[in-house]
Amino acid sequence: MSDPNITVKKDTTVIEALSLLHPNAKKNSLRRMVDHGRVRSDGIKVTRANAKILAGVTITVLSKFDGDETVGKYKSSIPAPEVVYSDKSVIIVNKPAGLLSVATDRGEADTMFDRVFAWAWENGKTRAHLVHRLDRETSGCLILARSSEIRDMLQDQFKDRSIERIYHAVVHGRLPAKSGIETGRIQEMKDKRMRLVPEGRRAGKSAITNWSVEDTGPEHSLVRIKIDTGRRAQIRLHMVNLGCPVIGDTRHGFGKASVNRLCLHASSLTFDHPNGKRMKVESPIPRQLISELKRRLG
Repeated sequence: MSDPNITVKKDTTVIEALSLLHPNAKKNSLRRMVDHGRVRSDGIKVTRANAKILAGVTITVLSKFDGDETVGKYKSSIPAPEVVYSDKSVIIVNKPAGLLSVATDRGEADTMFDRVFAWAWENGKTRAHLVHRLDRETSGCLILARSSEIRDMLQDQFKDRSIERIYHAVVHGRLPAKSGIETGRIQEMKDKRMRLVPEGRRAGKSAITNWSVEDTGPEHSLVRIKIDTGRRAQIRLHMVNLGCPVIGDTRHGFGKASVNRLCLHASSLTFDHPNGKRMKVESPIPRQLISELKRRLG
């Protein structure tokens, strides 16, 4: 007997297509089909239930045996995540610079989410739920939840700003003071680029960046940054506004760094764990950033 399949007639998502193929199945059951490596889109394995698919694509569901066999192959094909901390509720990983937190519409196969998803299944037979994101170029602490309920609880903490997020950046030059607060508003443009809103205008969204200088090198400074809001490109834009762009910022700063990365690292997260305790996790500042701090130009 051939595997069940359906060719979608309009643009949709994988889980909606599966709902048409299995109208009596619960959404969680459909997600498990994806999680267990059983779903194919025109023969290519699907890794996200909410992935977009175009009209004319054929969705196929393999047998449980074939799916489990495929999952094992998939897990070994991508690197394992660097897990900073894990328990039955949360997984905190150290995301490397240059890796997406989660796939875009292009459907990238190797992301931080994919790595943690495979690891979570191998180490606890649970799913992984992304709680927040880091920009592709930024490294450091990223938190994921093992259930949707815990994800929602943690995301509420991000919304009410009770999670403390600390970053470290190596920036060019000297800051105007030992510490300060940047509050320039940030707006997303039609081309998806982010920009600072001119002072006095109310466009965009509020952004709050607390900064303090921790060390200085021959040409650069190491800055500790606490963000109260998590706007995309917030730190980079605020540092540029201070006249000290983050080293390696190719969009807003001076271009590539000698260490071939953006010198921005999410060094710690402090949050209320589902067990009721206040918890702090840390990721050491990468050696590349310290090397860049000590570099002498020219």
